[in-house]
Amino acid sequence: MTIPLSLRSLSVLALVEGTSLVALIGIAMPLKYYAGLPEAVRLVGLAHGSLFLSATATLAVALARGHLPAAKGMAVFAASLIPFAGLWSHRMLARRIESRSRAA
Repeated sequence: MTIPLSLRSLSVLALVEGTSLVALIGIAMPLKYYAGLPEAVRLVGLAHGSLFLSATATLAVALARGHLPAAKGMAVFAASLIPFAGLWSHRMLARRIESRSRAA
């Protein structure tokens, strides 16, 4: 059994998007407000927004193709809104991928 590309992509995107959210809140926002560098939020915010949209679209594909149960999909989406929860999503998806590869 092959591992669906949507699951592998979603796992990577969850990690990268989660990291970008932490960078936005933990680095760019303080730079904006405490160092007077609003460009940091513009740059990191643009990257984070693009990654969030890509991850959401990839999640929709994985759900539509039945590669992920709806409850797990909702959990992945909710985790994308919470700093550091993207790491949980990545681990959960990586375990799912590993269990599918062992079953093959």
